[in-house]
Amino acid sequence: MRLAKVLSYITHPILITTYMLAYILFQQNSYLYYTITPSGRWFFLGISVVLTIVAPLISVGYLVYSKQVASFYLDNRKERIVPMAITVAYTFGLYYFLQKLSLPPILIAMVGVSIVGVATTLIITIFWKISAHMMGIAGFTGVILSLAKGTIPTSSTLIILLFILSGMVGSARIKQDSHSLSQVVAGWIIGLSLSYVTMGWLTQYPI
Repeated sequence: MRLAKVLSYITHPILITTYMLAYILFQQNSYLYYTITPSGRWFFLGISVVLTIVAPLISVGYLVYSKQVASFYLDNRKERIVPMAITVAYTFGLYYFLQKLSLPPILIAMVGVSIVGVATTLIITIFWKISAHMMGIAGFTGVILSLAKGTIPTSSTLIILLFILSGMVGSARIKQDSHSLSQVVAGWIIGLSLSYVTMGWLTQYPI
């Protein structure tokens, strides 16, 4: 159970956008590594941390404090709706900020994928409790697969590890009684396919 909790924490959906940006910004096989200064990479990553991690946590903290939601865990489906809507807004803020700086399209597209993923999770959650964790980790995997068909070579080892991690996260969510098997599987399939197609479309890579 302890491992399940650790996996749930380190693969929490609000961390995924920052993970994806970190992968691109510090990927030495990418041209971005040589076109953005080290200080610039850390600056953009810091902005992502503030807008997609710190700000949502503060917002959920206020919701807990004002008793609008029971806890940070958001186990109740209906309690997830407002925090997810807030997360969509913050992620869009990151998208708008990066776009104003005229950064390489691949970075902006990656944040766009996050917006689509969180918004889709929000819409589904209104009617059904899908696994946001699986949407997130599968979304990351889909982005990596899409980028591998473009200008950023990706090792098969990383892809295999992401698939293994997806299985471990799904098992952890079921073990914690947070989701059923159908909610986990649906989250993974939708997250993977949606991010793969969206990233390919936004970056104009063949898919």
